[in-house]
Amino acid sequence: MTWSVVARRDLRMLVADNTVTIFVGFFALLAAGISYGSTNSPIASPLTDVLSLLFMFAVPLTAGTLTHEAVPNAVASGRSRLTLSLPHTRTEFLAGAGAARLGAVLAAVGASVVAGAAVHLLRGGPVSLFAVAATVAFGALLGAAFVGATLAFTARSSSTTLAAVAAYGFFMLALAWPAAVALGTVVLAAQFGVSLEPGVADTVIQLSPIYAYQNALSAVGVNTSGPTGLIPEWGGAVVLLAWTVGGFALAARRFDGRDL
Repeated sequence: MTWSVVARRDLRMLVADNTVTIFVGFFALLAAGISYGSTNSPIASPLTDVLSLLFMFAVPLTAGTLTHEAVPNAVASGRSRLTLSLPHTRTEFLAGAGAARLGAVLAAVGASVVAGAAVHLLRGGPVSLFAVAATVAFGALLGAAFVGATLAFTARSSSTTLAAVAAYGFFMLALAWPAAVALGTVVLAAQFGVSLEPGVADTVIQLSPIYAYQNALSAVGVNTSGPTGLIPEWGGAVVLLAWTVGGFALAARRFDGRDL
């Protein structure tokens, strides 16, 4: 047995309780509504503008919402102990739980692409298949980064409330990263007399998964506005991969040391 067995089981649970249906419907309606608004002017915005804006906010929130309860609920219900009594390792258990949540996020992303593209095509809005594919790919990486990070924050949590605080708190921090960096540079200069070189602060901002997503999109010509630091545009994808791999590695390490 492998992580894929756990992933299929958890995904079936998310489908059975209508969680996937709710998020799929929400993404589709939101994409259709934004697409309608963006094509309701003489110069219609491309579909990628709609999807990139939707993904930047909805994908992290959805990934955090679906993932933050995975470990606490499994431990509280005894499902984790039952799973690990079978030929599964703790790492496979975490990987399966994360993959199932990412699968649900991708289902919602797919629904938004179909709904948004349908509205855009019916109303004559511009649709570039390459740009849409790149936006979806980077949106998937953004979702994976937040799944990995959320697992890392909640791997030792026994409270779904505290897990939710950690998940949504990380989203707010990732979104407000520029303000946090600006405050940090002021403190460094005022208290320690340390002045950052030009571009360093923007580079630190680019390490936020949300702004790394913007950075990656700009590499394929999608209209996004974000900080221009020392990380090249394609480096945004590398940052998202680092959040995914690093988050899962930390989650596995923390989960390995907890009592079930």
